Amino acid sequence: MADSEQQFETAISSLKEANCRITEPRKALLRQLIASDKPLSAEDAHAALGSDSFDLVTVYRNLETFETAGIATRIPTEAGKSLFELNLGEHEHHHHHIICRKCHKAECLDHCEVAKLEAIANKLGYTEVTHVLELYGVCSDCR
Repeated sequence: MADSEQQFETAISSLKEANCRITEPRKALLRQLIASDKPLSAEDAHAALGSDSFDLVTVYRNLETFETAGIATRIPTEAGKSLFELNLGEHEHHHHHIICRKCHKAECLDHCEVAKLEAIANKLGYTEVTHVLELYGVCSDCR
């Protein structure tokens, strides 16, 4: 089975386990996210799917469903827009991103140095500590 087809089947199985219906818009959006070489905003996914096929609200709702089902991660940008990537394959582990301020290209950073900060939070009496960390800059293509 091809890697993208395996990712698709894994995502479908995860959606079924989360008691989510498997609809044609969800299938199309999954295939679009799998085919993309970078995380996508809802607007980017909507444009790639063809605005005649699916409305933007459907794309937003399905991305939120994917996030709730644990198969997609929301990546916040400085401008308040969210990007989405699937949690399938090589980047399903915890990681952060460097995001271009101009083109919104997002690259994975496979290293996380927040353990010291979480330990400090624990010493202060906090439990269930989590974090969101994204770095921003201007990529070499946009420089």
